[in-house]
Amino acid sequence: MSKIKELKTNSENNLNLIEVLELFSPEKKSKYTDTLLRLMKNTKSLKEHTKEVKEYLIQNFNFIERSELDKFGDIQLLLIYRFLDGFFNTSDLVNFRKFCDYNERGLIEQNDLTKYKTFDEVISQMSIADMKAEEKEMESQIIKIYEDGDWILVRPLTHQASMKYGSNTKWCTTQTSNPEYFHKYTKKGVLIYCINKKSGYKVASFYSLDKNEAEFSYWNQKDTRIDSTESELTLELIGFIREYVKAPKVKTNHFMLDDETRQIEENGGFRKNRTGQLTRRIQDAVRREEEEQVQEPLPIIDQTEESNIIDRMRLINESVEEGPMSASLDVSEQPVWTENTTE
Repeated sequence: MSKIKELKTNSENNLNLIEVLELFSPEKKSKYTDTLLRLMKNTKSLKEHTKEVKEYLIQNFNFIERSELDKFGDIQLLLIYRFLDGFFNTSDLVNFRKFCDYNERGLIEQNDLTKYKTFDEVISQMSIADMKAEEKEMESQIIKIYEDGDWILVRPLTHQASMKYGSNTKWCTTQTSNPEYFHKYTKKGVLIYCINKKSGYKVASFYSLDKNEAEFSYWNQKDTRIDSTESELTLELIGFIREYVKAPKVKTNHFMLDDETRQIEENGGFRKNRTGQLTRRIQDAVRREEEEQVQEPLPIIDQTEESNIIDRMRLINESVEEGPMSASLDVSEQPVWTENTTE
C-alpha cells in the first residue's frame, strides 16, 4: 500500500459528516439525520459564502487552482475553511509550500521530513534555503564577513537584503513597510546578522560608529537585547565580531554600498524601483508578503430571522461567523531596538 493511500484510508484521518450529524439524531434515526442535513444545505446565502471561501483560498494561496476547489461541494468547502482556520494560519501554509518546493530542488539540508515536529523548525530550514536560492541575486546587497560549517555572518546593505536575511525575526530593521529603522542603523554603524546554517537560529549585532551615541549590542530573534554570551555564538565568533567592528578602518553598512546599488536604495530600494530591475522572484515574494498582511474577513451570515432549536445546531453557520483564518504577525508591529544604550 502506498503511503498516500495509507494516509487516506486511515480512519483517524477521515471524518464522515453523516456520523457527526447522527450525534444529534435520536437513536441515530436516518429521518432526523436527513432533516438536519437538508437544513444545512438550505442555509441562507450558502452559495455566496462558498464562493467567497473559494476566492479567499485562491487569493491567499496562489498555488491552489480553482479547478481543485470546484471538486468540493458547498458544505465541504465551508468545512475545509474551518479546518484550516482551526489548525493553521496563512503564513504557515504559504511557508510550508515554499519549504516543499525548496526540498524538491535539493535546497533543504535536513531532508528527513520525519525529523520535523513544529512549524518553527520548518520555517527555519526554509529561511536558510531561501538564502541559498537567491544568493547570486543578493551578492551586491550584502557583505559576507564570515562563514564556516555552522555559521554565516553577513552585513545587510539594503533593506531588501535585511528582510531576506532577517526573515522570521522581529527586528525593527526588517520591517516590510518601514525601512527607516534599517537606514538609521546602517548609516550610524555596523549591523551584522549571524545565522546558524543548521538550525536557522539568528542573532543580530550592532556597533555604533557615532561616538556621541555609543552602543555595542546583541539582539535575539524576538528583538530582545541580550548579552553576547547568551547569543549561542561561540566565544571565537564573539571575539571575531568584536575585532571586526572595532577595526580602525571599519565603515557603516551604508558606506559599503557600491554606487549603482546605493542609487537604487536611495530611489526607494529594490522593492520600489520602477526601472524594471526587480526580478520576478523578488516581485512574487513581495506580493506574497503584502497579501499575508491584509486579509479581508468573510461576511457574516444574516441571522435576523427567528431561530428554532434545530437552527441553532447549524454548525456551518457558526463556523463562518467566527471569522477568517488568523493572519501572520505584521512586521510593522514589531518592537524597535532600544537606542542610546551602552554596552
